[in-house]
Amino acid sequence: MAGLRPDRWQSLPHVERLLARADRRPEPVGYAAGLLALFGIEPSEGADLPTAALCFLADTGERPGGFLLHADPLELVPDRDCLRAFSLDADRPDSGELAELVGAFNAHFGDDGIRLLCSDSGRLYLYCDRTPSIETTPLPVVVGRDLDLFLPTGAEGEQWRALLNETQMLCHSLPSNQAREATGRRTVGGLWFSGGGGIPPMGPAPVARLVGDDDLARGLLMLGELVGGDDELIVDTAPGRAVQHVDAEAWVGALADLEGRMPHLMRDCDALHLHPGNGTVYTWHARAARRFWRRQRPLVARLDVDGQTPGGRRDAKRL
Repeated sequence: MAGLRPDRWQSLPHVERLLARADRRPEPVGYAAGLLALFGIEPSEGADLPTAALCFLADTGERPGGFLLHADPLELVPDRDCLRAFSLDADRPDSGELAELVGAFNAHFGDDGIRLLCSDSGRLYLYCDRTPSIETTPLPVVVGRDLDLFLPTGAEGEQWRALLNETQMLCHSLPSNQAREATGRRTVGGLWFSGGGGIPPMGPAPVARLVGDDDLARGLLMLGELVGGDDELIVDTAPGRAVQHVDAEAWVGALADLEGRMPHLMRDCDALHLHPGNGTVYTWHARAARRFWRRQRPLVARLDVDGQTPGGRRDAKRL
């Protein structure tokens, strides 16, 4: 987490105790990969996790009729010898700007077998008449980093890289985008395509209900056959949003909120499974509480130094 100040760090005794004493097992790295694995969905070799189709289902209540990709608007910022991508969550295009973008895109690429769709919530998706042979990178991995490192790959990767370049030029020419630039607002530099696929087959859902607001998790529960019982899936996206926005204060605050909920969660369930997205599931149960010989470490001591984290600082840190 770039910009993390040690003097603002707070003690997280319950989170730290869980990490020290819990059982551990591996899972795929990343939020989407871990969540889909929990529901028994794994990507085919050479293909994306089909997150766009699942989010579209949750977003619109409809199953997409074919291959769908996320089409997320990005701000593109030159930085020395590279181009960095940033989310526009803080100043998202309004309905009029989105309508102009969708109209211009579909008029320009209408004969290429692709079509931009906009849901009532303002999320953009790219519909493809056929299944392209590409692999993409999820947006959370790309934000704040060198865009060239994450361009589409696969047999048709070159064509899709050209599509991204054309889309950047198209966005630059939009009157609404030029108006944003004239007033000092962040501009839509392009679209990021990711999470391609159709609705995957799925059996019974492993949980009975969802706590939290996340389209991907909601889409999975809508798709799966719900089972009885009391198991619930709690999704907290606040820490991940803080990382994407390179907001150390928000990240520390999100972890403090999680710490405040931990005593209840650790006390009042048979088993608590924590999926932080780092490739490990931590399972807390009554026996784990008695493993006093496992020493707790401050969570800040578990941070990994990684110069390619969001924000692009060589001394950046992340969990």
